[in-house]
Amino acid sequence: MDKPAKKAIVIKVNGKEQPYTTATNVLPQWSNGESNERNEKQDDSIQFDSKRYKKRSPWHSFLLAIALAVVLGTSFGLFVLTIIPTTDTSSTATLQQEQKEEAPVAQRTETVFVVQGGVFQDAEAAKAYAQKIKGQHRPSVMVGKQPIYVFLGMALTKEEAKKIAGLYESLGIDTYVKAWNVSVDEKENEPFMTIVSAISLLLDGQQLSNEQWNELQSYSFHDEQMKKAYEALFAFRQTNDQAQLWAAQQHILNVLQ
Repeated sequence: MDKPAKKAIVIKVNGKEQPYTTATNVLPQWSNGESNERNEKQDDSIQFDSKRYKKRSPWHSFLLAIALAVVLGTSFGLFVLTIIPTTDTSSTATLQQEQKEEAPVAQRTETVFVVQGGVFQDAEAAKAYAQKIKGQHRPSVMVGKQPIYVFLGMALTKEEAKKIAGLYESLGIDTYVKAWNVSVDEKENEPFMTIVSAISLLLDGQQLSNEQWNELQSYSFHDEQMKKAYEALFAFRQTNDQAQLWAAQQHILNVLQ
């Protein structure tokens, strides 16, 4: 029996038919040009896949997010600086001036001699006594708390204070002279001492020289009571009214409060 004829297998390679038989079992051969062309296509395909992988890399997205955040942050900062007004320098200067004015003033303690009218434990009793003295047109001031002192005059020396105390004897008022410490603004210490001395001398009937009056006029007073004492002294100089002299003594005694 005749064997059936073997059928040839035809394979198309690049559009060309090439026979393939089971007897030869030989695969079609690629020409050099076709092989190189195929390799180039494979290389291009690999490079394309590599680029596509790089584009999908998460590091690229991360760096892009950081750059975008920096740009947005800088832009927002500049925007805030443009809309927020700068600090008012005048307000700052005013605050510094207020703080400077509120700073504690240097004080200086001086020892003077006072004419004491009485000592009281009860505030109402001390007030009634002080009003009684003022009713006789003489100065008085209440100083301290339990005990409360009522002072009627002040001088720089004990001898001058005793002369002021003698002016109360005709009124039937008992007095006692003693030393007393007073705190005065350091800048007004000298004017304070000069006024106290001038009042005690004038109450003793003495006269002030032109140099002493000029010295009083050269001072600039900030304490209100010292200023009023100074004005009363010059009112006495012009009118020779003893009431102005006692008024000056009253104002200088108020400094002790």
